[in-house]
Amino acid sequence: MKTISLNRLNELMVLGFLKLCVLWVVSALCFQIFCMYLEFSGQEQRQRDMINKMEWKFDGAFKNSPDNIWYEAPKK
Repeated sequence: MKTISLNRLNELMVLGFLKLCVLWVVSALCFQIFCMYLEFSGQEQRQRDMINKMEWKFDGAFKNSPDNIWYEAPKK
């Protein structure tokens, strides 16, 4: 069985991290282009609904909503 050297392992980890960063940036750019499309096509309400749903899901200010990731159910 072939063993991977420590340098090769480090190189693979760095390349994996860089690929993940590039994927994150590309997905953010695609999302921005989609939002621009919604803005220019007159679908502001759809864009607003999408943004509100994300804010309600991830923003800590809405943590009393069961849909929020920070929601803690009342303990009985």
